[in-house]
Amino acid sequence: MAHRALTRGVAAGAATTFAVGALALFGGGIAGAAPGPVTWTEGSTRFTRAVSNATPAVGDTITVTTKFERTKSVEERLFWVKDYHDACLTYVTDSAKMNGNPVEPHLEIRPGFVAGDFAATSYQAIVTQANPVTFTAQYKVGENCQIGAKLNSGMDYNGTRGSGTYSTKGPQITVKAGGNGSLGSLFGS
Repeated sequence: MAHRALTRGVAAGAATTFAVGALALFGGGIAGAAPGPVTWTEGSTRFTRAVSNATPAVGDTITVTTKFERTKSVEERLFWVKDYHDACLTYVTDSAKMNGNPVEPHLEIRPGFVAGDFAATSYQAIVTQANPVTFTAQYKVGENCQIGAKLNSGMDYNGTRGSGTYSTKGPQITVKAGGNGSLGSLFGS
């Protein structure tokens, strides 16, 4: 009888260990998911900012997206857009796009932001009710990013209908601890 109890105890322990290992290997579901986008309206322009992965690990590449929409029929031409990011994130060369069109070489690249100049590009960034525009840029998460710290992001812009300063509007990015995702990493081997 004691032998069966011992066998059941070992089996239960093994099943628990397997379940914990699988959770470590495959992630925790919702906890690892990117949060929803940040949306706000000012005047007749609605802005939506999103990040492809709000909880990246060091070495990951993330995409930050800013969508401009007009809530009224009057169009707006964008002169420039400045995308703020933490200095520990490094801009990925040639990744800045406006509606899929390259922004470089008309892009100012600094440790804390990139700024696209649409007055200098061969195309115009014109926002209408029927045709929103989207600015995207990719960043690589650097080893100097503090694990667990909330990194702010945001944007500024200037256009024919005015300008806006939203340098910390979001979305927030939290760098998670890396790992190879193996069962060995769970048990320290």
